This record gives sequence, structure tokens and C-alpha cells, in this order.
Amino acid sequence: MHITLAAALRLLILLPALPSLGGCSPPYLVHLGIGQSRIMLARTAYRDVLQDPGFAPRDKSMLLVVQEVKRFGEERMGLAHTNNFDSYVKLNREAVSWIVLAAEKTKLASHQWWFPLVGRVPYKGYFSPERAREEAKRMARRGFDTHIQPVTAYSTLGYFADPVFSTFLRYPESILPELILHELTHATLFVKGQVDFNEGFATFVGHKGGLAFLEARYGPDSPLVEEAEARFGDELAFGQFISALSDRLEALYSEPWPREEMLVRRAEIFQEEKLAFKELQKSFSHNRYDGFAGAEWNNALILGHRRYDGELPQFEALYVNLGSDLRKVIDFFIQAEDRGEAPADALRRGARMGNGGASSPKENP
Repeated sequence: MHITLAAALRLLILLPALPSLGGCSPPYLVHLGIGQSRIMLARTAYRDVLQDPGFAPRDKSMLLVVQEVKRFGEERMGLAHTNNFDSYVKLNREAVSWIVLAAEKTKLASHQWWFPLVGRVPYKGYFSPERAREEAKRMARRGFDTHIQPVTAYSTLGYFADPVFSTFLRYPESILPELILHELTHATLFVKGQVDFNEGFATFVGHKGGLAFLEARYGPDSPLVEEAEARFGDELAFGQFISALSDRLEALYSEPWPREEMLVRRAEIFQEEKLAFKELQKSFSHNRYDGFAGAEWNNALILGHRRYDGELPQFEALYVNLGSDLRKVIDFFIQAEDRGEAPADALRRGARMGNGGASSPKENP
């Protein structure tokens, strides 16, 4: 919930100066403020945690891996130097937070929640699953498709030094590096108002950077590397699937069908694509997408997955075109942001260009 939390926390800081909150609910902002304050107060320096005899040996080992990954990202990948992950927070819940997504039933576009000063945000985060469920029910009563996603990690985008949560340490060592690098990517480049790009970019950098870290630490023939490579192959295939499904839905929604007829046709598409997805699952090396397969499909669910995985094939094409050099990919988008090029345009341009980067952006009019 990178944008929602950071934006709302910024707004919470400014509350005393605001004469009116318009349509924004103060209790929600207070909920975020209390939740973040509890996290800040619960932080312990990771070096102190390592000295705690009651801390599980495996967790100590994984905490040290986090520090290695952070140094790798900063020194080898060119990610920003931050104070993130220098502290640890033990959580007594399954996730750090939960986000609510909503979408119209006949339009593949996220509902936007509005906040004064910070504008519109495409999902709403909570530190309580009960409050997330209440919001989802409220949006469903208004006629929206809804979906709740548990969040393992989030970035406050520089407002605070983000800790290592105990939820991180449950992950296998083949996955933990990509989680850390995903969040560090947000601290390096986060384009305002471009949520889908930001998440897709961080997902891709996390995958490729995590794989490079594992190769450097264990060697290219390590079982951990093989596991990570297989999982990334699955996610590329899923990205292609979710992109094609999105294209089918957008084509349907562009037709002038009456609403009820459109919903019938949508249900037919979902039924067909679920069968196709079951076949695709047979080739997967892990069960990450079992939840997606078994869920009740709707626009909010599709958008939530497309945000992270839908453009992975495009990022992969750009990566190959830049000589399979991840640092060049990161610099490519930083430079695009510096000259004001829309990241989606830069991605499409980069994915099409020839190997070696023989392409240049069009001049702005």
C-alpha cells in the first residue's frame, strides 16, 4: 500500500493546519497514524536483535541476509542508500496491512479514493483486516467489485525508515531478496500518479536483482537459483495470461451492450479463462497462484494482479534490449523521469528497441 499509506500519513501530519477535510474521513487517517506510530515505537535496532538469545537462529540468519541484500542493492544495482531495514519489528498478525481494491463491474479501471492535498489513490490500506473487510463491504453495497490483498511489506517512500517485519522472515531464502529489493526500488524511483508502473517496475527489479544476489552468494548452479528462476518463469507466464485476459475484458467493456448482457458475457469470459488458467497452472513450479485460481474473479481482482505482473513481459524485453543489464534498466527509467517522459511510454519504447539500446525518445512538442 505504498501510495495510500505514505500519502495519508503525510496528510495526517498536516491535519492541524487544515480548516476542512471535505470528503476525507478523519477516523481513517487516525487509524493509519496510530498503526504507523505503533510500528515506529516497536522498532528495535537489528544489531540488538542479533544479540537476543531468545531470537531464533534461523531468524537471525535471515536478518543478516536482509542486510546483505540491502548492501547488494545499493552497491551493485545502484539503488538508493537509505536507513530502511536497519531495525526490526515483531508483528502479532499474519500481514503488515491489508489493502482494499474496488472497480466498476463493467469497466477495467480502479476506483479512486480522494484525499485533500494528495489527490486520488487507487486503493485504501488498513492495519486491521476487520476494517478492510468493512470497507470492502461498503464498496460492494455501492455496486463495486472488491478485493482485499494482504500486504507483507510496504514503503513509506522516505517519510520514515522502514523496518524489517517479522513477516519477512517467514519467506524462503529464494524469495526474501526480491522482497527487500522491491521495497528499495520504491525508495529509488517512485513516479507520482503512476501506480501500475511503480509496482510493475519494483516487481521486475526485485525478481532480477534477487536472482543476481542468489547467484553471487551461492553460485549460478545453486538450487536456490534454480528455484528463483523457475518462479520468475511462472510469473512471466502469469503476466502474459493476465494481460491477455485484461485485453478481452477491455474489448467487451468497449461494446455498447446493456449492463446485464455485458455482465453475462463477462461471466462467460471468466469461465473460459478459468479453464485455460487451470491448464497453465500445470506448467507452474509453485502454487503461488492457487488463490487466484480459486477466487471469485472480478475486475478488482484482475486489476490487483495486473498491477504487479501484467507488464513483466515488457520489462523483460527491455532488459534483453539493454544487454541483460539490470542497472541499465534502472537508469533507463530514472533518465526517463528526469526528462519528463511518461514511464509507460518509455517502457513501450524500450521494449521495442533493438539490442544495445539504439532508440531515442521523441522530442516533446
